[in-house]
Amino acid sequence: MDAKKRIDKILSAVHEQVAEEIKVLLGVEFSLGDSHNDLVSKEKFFDSVAGKQVVARIDLAGEVEGVGCLVIGIKDAIRLGGTLIMLPDSELEEVVGREEYTGETEDSYGEIANIVAGAYTKTFEEMHSNAFRFVRKAQQVVIPVKVDIAGPEPIPDQPYYQVSCSMKLEGRQMGDIHMLMPAAPLGLLPKEKEVAEPPQVESSEPVASPTDEATESSIAAIPEPPEAVIATSSIAEDVASPQTASAVPRKPGDAQKNKKRIDKLLELCEKKLGEDLSSLLGVEVKFSEIDNRLISKEDLFFEELQRKQVVTDMEIVGDLQGKSYFFTDLKDAIQLGGILIMLPPTELENVVIDEDFGEDARDAFGEVANIISGVYTLMFEEQYPEKIRFIKKGMQQVVPLKVDVASDEPCPDLTYYMSSMSLTADGDHLGRVRMLLPASLFQLDAQPEQAQAASVDEPAAAPKAVVEKTEEPQAAPVVAPADERKGPPRDPKFDVGKHRKRVDKLLKECRKKMQEEVGALLGAEVTFTEMENRHITKEEFFFDVASGKQVVTNFDVVGELEDKSYLFLSLKDAIHLGGVLIMLPPAELESVVVDEEFSEDSRDAFGEIANIISGVYTAVFEEQYLAKIRFVKNELGVVVPMKVDIDSGEPIPDVEYYMSTMSLGVEGHAKGKVHLLFPAEMLMLDSRQEVMPEPEPVQPASPPREVSPTVQHVPVDILVISDDEFEAARLVAVAEKRGFTIRQVSFKDNIKNAITQELKAVYIVMREVNEQAFGIAIKISSSCSLPLIAAGPDWTRSRVIKAVKYGVNDILLTPASAEDIQENLENNLVQMAA
Repeated sequence: MDAKKRIDKILSAVHEQVAEEIKVLLGVEFSLGDSHNDLVSKEKFFDSVAGKQVVARIDLAGEVEGVGCLVIGIKDAIRLGGTLIMLPDSELEEVVGREEYTGETEDSYGEIANIVAGAYTKTFEEMHSNAFRFVRKAQQVVIPVKVDIAGPEPIPDQPYYQVSCSMKLEGRQMGDIHMLMPAAPLGLLPKEKEVAEPPQVESSEPVASPTDEATESSIAAIPEPPEAVIATSSIAEDVASPQTASAVPRKPGDAQKNKKRIDKLLELCEKKLGEDLSSLLGVEVKFSEIDNRLISKEDLFFEELQRKQVVTDMEIVGDLQGKSYFFTDLKDAIQLGGILIMLPPTELENVVIDEDFGEDARDAFGEVANIISGVYTLMFEEQYPEKIRFIKKGMQQVVPLKVDVASDEPCPDLTYYMSSMSLTADGDHLGRVRMLLPASLFQLDAQPEQAQAASVDEPAAAPKAVVEKTEEPQAAPVVAPADERKGPPRDPKFDVGKHRKRVDKLLKECRKKMQEEVGALLGAEVTFTEMENRHITKEEFFFDVASGKQVVTNFDVVGELEDKSYLFLSLKDAIHLGGVLIMLPPAELESVVVDEEFSEDSRDAFGEIANIISGVYTAVFEEQYLAKIRFVKNELGVVVPMKVDIDSGEPIPDVEYYMSTMSLGVEGHAKGKVHLLFPAEMLMLDSRQEVMPEPEPVQPASPPREVSPTVQHVPVDILVISDDEFEAARLVAVAEKRGFTIRQVSFKDNIKNAITQELKAVYIVMREVNEQAFGIAIKISSSCSLPLIAAGPDWTRSRVIKAVKYGVNDILLTPASAEDIQENLENNLVQMAA
């Protein structure tokens, strides 16, 4: 990072500090506008200002030495000083008009100049690599046009770095306040203009600032010398090159696939962190707005991080070995630790403001960090292909701009995969926390060239496989003979669009029948709603659809066709259904579901339910499908989606599937999703089935020609985007009764892809009205001009105004009755269509 960039970043923090401290000193509203920073000469600066100016000399003392000044218009200096000594408004306007800058007014503005110098000192000592102070000296009134540029007054003739901000006092717009810092000592001159002098070597341990006896007695107490670049609370064990170490040889990974896998795991960690920290602290803790991306050490410390950080080292052990790092704003770490040890609100507020990270606060936050490492261990150990654990080691306090990028502290100079989350505790919005994983360890930085290079090292048989693949299309006819297909023989003019409608109709009938029969078996109200049928690959299913541990039941397809189909639902839902069947008491049922205890009794009970489901599909397909087939329930097992090897045949082959998804409800309580996966080729719905004439002989030299398929989707009237399944189910039920076709997606799905031309309206159904929902509204309104209806609880006037601003056309207050929903549909679809 160059010197200018570093200084500008420090200055952005300085402005906040200056504005806040002047506001506190004056006891009235005071703010600074955006700053304008530039290299100037003495002549250029005084040419740019007009009217009398108050110039306070500022000396830089310590590891950086030089002379600068603080400049402000005389009327603004009088107004600030008069406000400080609380002059009556009429008298203040009088002295400002007469430019009476004497006595009390001069002294009071001097106090404000001291505050400014102190704010610069505090921020630069915290964030700059060298330790130095800004010392306010004498002030004088100057007339710019009378300044002798060649003379030493009011400042020497040398290059300066000018920092100018506009001021606003109690809503009144004032002039600019200017800080001129000597450019050369701060390394801000272009190289050809720099004074030839020995380069300063940045020390890893700042030297204590010498006492400046010339400091005026009116200056407030100077902050203590800055802490070392890294104040280590406990020493982490040294690991030789941990980021590249691996206990197990690994084949080159697909970075994109690995990213999908890791992103899904990190989303699970985000949710689990909130739950576990809420339990530990006894207040509601939320992590949200997760953002995962690659980042370098330099970008992390000089672009991403703003304030002092507490860095928790977490050693990665197991099948992979390395180190990860969890970053928390210092104030947020103190806040979390203070909540844990139950500090009274006033005391907690004080220690956060003072950044008092004492022994008690460190120990308390250490417990929080232990929980965090435990969450990542649990998720990765359960769901990542390699078994790894995260062990909390040392904690370090760092100032981002003081970090030496080339060093190994507080972390080596590598590429990291950063998971950044917004943190809320007990209703207070805190900063962002960041988990850094070494990118190379998780194969997240692999380039295509690397994968290609890896293939060169494969055995000699590998090129043969490539030749076979390239030659295969030339030898194959456009349409395979009927006896080579898994589906029944078909007419050359087979219309896959019509056939899909027929299959969807059968699946809809299965849904209704399954609802009745499973409900009858359990003696409880069971619903299967929000049905959606679509094509999907194995990779898409396990990385994008399935979430958490799943129970998969194999159905052997027998009869005129032979194949397999698969029933998937979450482990917790399978345990719940099985527990209902064997009539577990409510408290015990809840306990085994939470513990994911899939005992032999639960497994057998769920097996009976799976038998009923296979019987339903058998009854419908045997009677009504083109080929007589039966579904025979076979073995069942538990799978972790993130651990599935896509290229293998387990737990299902890597082929194209036709997936039928439904939302499960039991006794009015919304559960998860149920998925039935049928090989698409078996149902004659694979992507190769197209409307085409009789096959013609293909010339061997010509590659097969693609023919555009017919439309393969059922027209959808309403798109429902929801994170509240219960309210969405109500809306869907009422809309379907009115004859509308619904498609439902979650907040995490690709929403833009779900917006199609035949849609008549879009509903956003949310648990709470928040920024995430407004972000989705912006996406939709920017993609189409459809009626956009937002459904959620606790609407306020400001939220409604914001929703309308972001493109929402109508509001539906939830919980909504059937009458409310019907009226809303009438207003937004029926009447508009008429």
